[in-house]
Order: sequence, then structure tokens, then C-alpha cells
Amino acid sequence: MGQGEGAASPVRESRPWLPGGPLPAALVTGHAAIDAEHGQLLSSMTSLRRICTDYAALPHCRQCAASTRRDCESGLISLLGDLLAFILDHFVHEEGIMRDTLMLAVDRDVCEAHIEDHAAISAKVQQIVSRLEPDHLVERIRELDQLLSRWLTHHIALHDVLLVRWIDRQEFASLRR
Repeated sequence: MGQGEGAASPVRESRPWLPGGPLPAALVTGHAAIDAEHGQLLSSMTSLRRICTDYAALPHCRQCAASTRRDCESGLISLLGDLLAFILDHFVHEEGIMRDTLMLAVDRDVCEAHIEDHAAISAKVQQIVSRLEPDHLVERIRELDQLLSRWLTHHIALHDVLLVRWIDRQEFASLRR
């Protein structure tokens, strides 16, 4: 690493698509509603990264002025409220698709792994919320950013793509009848 590079460099370099814009092609499932929801997730990540002026490098919030800390806390709490509501809606939507298309009955293990991942993501967000402290908001921002990044790169590629493939097969089968 060169001078001036810190722990933030790998985060920014490994996911250059995160600063805004559309989902990368590898994460587009082809299901309009699910992809739109994932776009909302990407938008939340962009908003999260704007809360703190240097979320990747600051070790804690004590260096910032009290007014800046209050602004960050307000922004983070607002984003977390929106994110928790989004998570609930999105996961209910996907799990409803699993039930409605009978995927849950036919491929129970795949669905259970998907649902367990939803529960793990939700639990981690709740854990982050429970650990909010004014002097350590930047640490929670980094944790949340890492969680949401893993959600985009792991959960979508592993679970959501399989769900959409199932939907496509069901729709194709119904057309052939």
C-alpha cells in the first residue's frame, strides 16, 4: 500500500460499483420487482456512505464536532429505520414467492437456507442497532456497509438468482401447458 492508503482502499477497490448507479450485471436476477428492490438496497448503501465524511478511515467519532456527531447519528438512525422496513418488506416478498410458486414444498432445503440467510441479515442489522453509541457511529457505519455489501455480493448471487430461476422455470412450464 502506498502512502495515504488505509484500511478503506480494499473496500472501495473490491466493490467499485457501489458508489451509485445500476446493479452490476452479475447481480441482475432478471425479475423486475426483485431487481428494483435490490436497487433500493444499493441506494441505501450509497446513502449510508454519505452519512460520515470519512467513514472508512475514522477510528471513532470523538474527533468530530458535536454538531457533526448529532447529524451523523440522526442520519444513521433515519437510514436504519428505513432499512429495517425495507428488509422486512423485501424478505416477506421473497418468502411469499417461495410459497406461492411451491418452491418451498419442492425444494425445501434451498428455501430454508435462503430464509435462514434472511434471518441472519436481519439479526445482524438489529445487533448493529443495539450497539449504537454516539462516539462509535462510524464503526457501526462500517459494519453495516460490510453487511450490505455481503448481502449484495453473496445473498443475491447465491439465493436470489436461484429463486428467480425457479420462477422462470415455473412460468415456462405454465406456458407449455
